[in-house]
Amino acid sequence: MKKKLSDIVFQRISPPDHKPSLNTDDLSNVLVRRLGLKRKESRARHDKLLLELIKYRKDSIPLSIEQISQILQVSQSQTYEEIRKWRTLGLIEFVKIPAGTGFVKGYMLTGPTVNRLLDRVESSTKAFFRKTRRIAKDFDDLLMLEMTRAGRPVPDASEKTAVEIKEETKQEDEPEEN
Repeated sequence: MKKKLSDIVFQRISPPDHKPSLNTDDLSNVLVRRLGLKRKESRARHDKLLLELIKYRKDSIPLSIEQISQILQVSQSQTYEEIRKWRTLGLIEFVKIPAGTGFVKGYMLTGPTVNRLLDRVESSTKAFFRKTRRIAKDFDDLLMLEMTRAGRPVPDASEKTAVEIKEETKQEDEPEEN
């Protein structure tokens, strides 16, 4: 699955300050909203998914798409859309874990804690901005070069540069050989 940068949308959501004390549900809701995993009011329960993924990560158990769909409380086709945002940020990945004679396949968090997950998000966004900054520098260099060239008068075909005039003068001063 190709990562689309349009999936990355950060929002300025803060923990509720009207509550006397915050719990994990409150903070998980704030985290998924801030990271843009849940962008608008919908049925999808990304906050519950975050909590469940952390629980299953501690036990090294990947979640199937069906399980994720049940946690999010959306259809399986909608689930793929919803987890695309998670995958773009590098929060979850598809894994195969050996179990007995076969493998257990599913999605798992890429880090054991939310802080580790945020490290991954920060790293990928910084890499994106580093590359963008290099492109911007090249752009600025080319733009300044074009502006410098545009500010300089361009000689017409009928006008001769000082170097050309000097060369012609030298040739005229030299005696011709017969």
